[in-house]
Amino acid sequence: MLDGAEDILREEGHAELTSRRIAERIGVKQRLVYYYFHTMDDLVVALFRRLSERELKRLRDALNSPHSLREMWNTNVGSTDARLISEFMALANRIADLRAEVIHFIEESRDIEIEAIEAAVRRKANSNAIPPAALAILASSVALSLSRERQLGVSSGHEVVLALIDAFLDEVDD
Repeated sequence: MLDGAEDILREEGHAELTSRRIAERIGVKQRLVYYYFHTMDDLVVALFRRLSERELKRLRDALNSPHSLREMWNTNVGSTDARLISEFMALANRIADLRAEVIHFIEESRDIEIEAIEAAVRRKANSNAIPPAALAILASSVALSLSRERQLGVSSGHEVVLALIDAFLDEVDD
């Protein structure tokens, strides 16, 4: 059910995410959706929670790798689905429980990213004057921006930004 909902949200947007569409997509009766999820809002929250738990695991795995910053960057830039993120952000404006989940995810993922940045900076004294929290926000913002533009077909400036980030990672994440 959550797989079907995710596909609809990604392909068609939140306006098309209905119990009827989910039931049609997975080949069950509509009432079965409400058997498992009391409301569509509950389903959306469960879907976001499942996706965020998957991403947090990927970040934690990256944190424990020998090149944690590079792994984290690759995870962020390679797995960011700008369309899905935009849909969840739109839904979070009207679903309070989803907004709370989004906030929790952002804060927890940022803590993981900051931990990796602090560890890399400690290994390389004087390697960067930018505070780790600022670097974490910049990295996640750049990854999302690149993903959004790439999905639209824009690539102007991407090589330069990716080279800059690669050089930074070479400096601090050995």
